[in-house]
Amino acid sequence: GAAVAYVADLFSVPCIFLKAVTDIVDGDKPTPEEFLQNLVAVTAALDRTVIKVVDFISGKCLSEL
Repeated sequence: GAAVAYVADLFSVPCIFLKAVTDIVDGDKPTPEEFLQNLVAVTAALDRTVIKVVDFISGKCLSEL
């Protein structure tokens, strides 16, 4: 993301990034299984968030953000 932001800045192109984190917690499940469960949850959360962000920025000028 940082490299993309750097190049976008060089060309004065606005950009936005969303990040989702799959924390692996040492639980009672094997790490791959726990990771996949967390991945499903974080992907669903990111899906909802992207829709909210797009709705928020849609039709606005940079100065309005």
